[in-house]
Amino acid sequence: MLKILRLGAALLFGALPIASSVQAQEFPTRKPIKIIVGFNPGGGSDVMARITAEFLQKRLGQVVVVENRPGAASAIAAEYVAKSKPDGYTLFVTTAELSIIPAVRSNLPYDFSQFTFLARPFSSTPLVVVGPNSPIASMKDLISQIKLNPQKLRYGTPGVGSLNHLGTVALEQAVGAKGVHVPYTGASAVYTDLLAGVIDFYTGASLPIPEGLKVLGPAGAKRHPAYPNLPTLEELGYSRLEHEAWWGVVAPPGLPDDIANRLRTDLRAVYADPQAIEKFQQAIKLLPDDNLLVGDAFKAKIVEDYKRWKKIADDGGIVIQQ
Repeated sequence: MLKILRLGAALLFGALPIASSVQAQEFPTRKPIKIIVGFNPGGGSDVMARITAEFLQKRLGQVVVVENRPGAASAIAAEYVAKSKPDGYTLFVTTAELSIIPAVRSNLPYDFSQFTFLARPFSSTPLVVVGPNSPIASMKDLISQIKLNPQKLRYGTPGVGSLNHLGTVALEQAVGAKGVHVPYTGASAVYTDLLAGVIDFYTGASLPIPEGLKVLGPAGAKRHPAYPNLPTLEELGYSRLEHEAWWGVVAPPGLPDDIANRLRTDLRAVYADPQAIEKFQQAIKLLPDDNLLVGDAFKAKIVEDYKRWKKIADDGGIVIQQ
């Protein structure tokens, strides 16, 4: 009886690599591939996903569709993908929120570090902007005003615990003074009130900047290529500010290596395609990074980001109870 059990176990576990290999050989012929987006249609993540889907479909010879599952700063979409079958037919266009949400929420139903990390093609330094009638003309002016008027200058963000929220908290911690946080439900509402003078500044603008807003400088560690003459916070004599927006593609945990590597190869090709690059530049004003992060390098960067955001959130007392 024991021999029979051992034989059965050997046959069962010996068959697993074969099943995985067959699955990889069939990929991607069985059904359409879904790219999940955690935000509403029309935003940067959605546009990036749709251009990626268009060119990935050409590479794979299989239908690729985009499905929007907005809510909870993309945590709803992340949970859906985390619980999806790891067969290559569900992908997730994610953002810096992947490492920020677990820094402010302790009860997530998924582990962000367990996703299968495919490629991170885009990163960008957010910009600090003010309204058209603001007397603030530079980052130096903004810092002076925050220090002279603590708890008075109002800044908007797309929500509590968002990249822009924690990025502004990092700015406050760097200069040693606080403003007043005004959370909104999206960036468009922030821009509307900034133009109207309801709020004073926004730390997280990306190209294209709405007409009328004034750019003060970068909110990250590097000068922005569109505004090369505007210095970073570190260059002004303050702590280095690591505030970076990024977009990447991940898959559910446990995706077989052969399928993951196939997708990484195809995604690399998509982000190197001149026609795709032109579309990305026209639509979201970004070019793929020269140093495109894939696999373990992508994962290591996200884990590093999480540790940094966790400290900023803890020091700022930012916790989301849900």
